[in-house]
Amino acid sequence: MTPTITTAQTRRRRRLDSVNAASRGSSRAASRSVSRSGRHERRPLALVTGATSGIGLAVAHDLAHDHDLILLARTASDLEDLARLLHRETGCLVTTCAVDLTLDTDLAQAIAELDVESLDVLVHSAGVEGPGVVEGLSPARWRDVLDLDLVAVAHLTSLLLPAVRDAQGLVVFINSGAGQHSWPGQALYSAAKHGLVALADALREEERGQVRVTSIYPGRVDTPMQKRLHRHAAPLTSSGRRRPYRARDHMRPGSVASCVRLAVSMPHDTIVEDLSVRPEKAGR
Repeated sequence: MTPTITTAQTRRRRRLDSVNAASRGSSRAASRSVSRSGRHERRPLALVTGATSGIGLAVAHDLAHDHDLILLARTASDLEDLARLLHRETGCLVTTCAVDLTLDTDLAQAIAELDVESLDVLVHSAGVEGPGVVEGLSPARWRDVLDLDLVAVAHLTSLLLPAVRDAQGLVVFINSGAGQHSWPGQALYSAAKHGLVALADALREEERGQVRVTSIYPGRVDTPMQKRLHRHAAPLTSSGRRRPYRARDHMRPGSVASCVRLAVSMPHDTIVEDLSVRPEKAGR
C-alpha cells in the first residue's frame, strides 16, 4: 500500500497525489511548507497516530487549538474529513498521512516524504487489542499485535527522533493499565504494553536533556477498542452472560487528552515521566 499525504492550509486545501516518483518533489515541497509555517509563523507542530478514533481523535481535537498537526491513520477519507473539521474549527494547519504503521517500507517512505525537520510533540496513540488465553493465541496473532502496539511505535520513534530532538520536544506514549498489571485473557496485550514501558523508559534515559518522554497509563476508556475488548473479555454475571457495557464506568477519551495536555504544557525544565489515571466512579 502506498502512503497518501494530504495537506490542509489556511484559505486553501490541496489534495496531493499518492506518493510516487512522479509526485515526490511536489509533495515534499508542500509538506515542508506546512512544517515550516507551523514552526516559524504560527504554532508548534505535533504528530498524532491513530488520529481518527478514540484517544487519538480526542488528542487531535485538543492539540489543534494551539498546534499545527500531522495526523496518521489507515483511512485517507477519515483523515481528510478530520483535517477539514479541525482546520475549520481552529484554523490549524493539518497534514494527513494514510499509512499502515506495520509496513516498514511504507512508513519510512511516508516519513521521508513528510520531511519534518523539527517536531515539538509526538503522540503514539495507535494500537489494537489482543484478548485471548495463552493456549489459544497463534504465533501470527502475537506478531500482529506486537507489530502495531510495540514494533511500529519503536520504528516511528526512531524515524522521527532527529526532528523531536531538534525541537527539544516531547514523546508521549499512550500505554494502558495493562502495561502495569496483567490479567487472565490479557497476556498478549499486556506483553505489548509492558514492552512499551521498557521502550519509553530506555528512550527517556537515552535522550534525557534533549527529548522529554511521558508514558500515560489510562484505565478503561470509552472507545471503540474498549467496546470490542469488552465483547471478548468482560466478566460473566451469575447467569453466565457478559456484564453489559456501561459507558459511565469508563473515562472519556477527552480525559486522556487532558493528560497529554498536562505533559505538553509543562515547562521545559520539568517532565511528567509516568501518569496513571483511572475512572473515578467505575462500577464494581
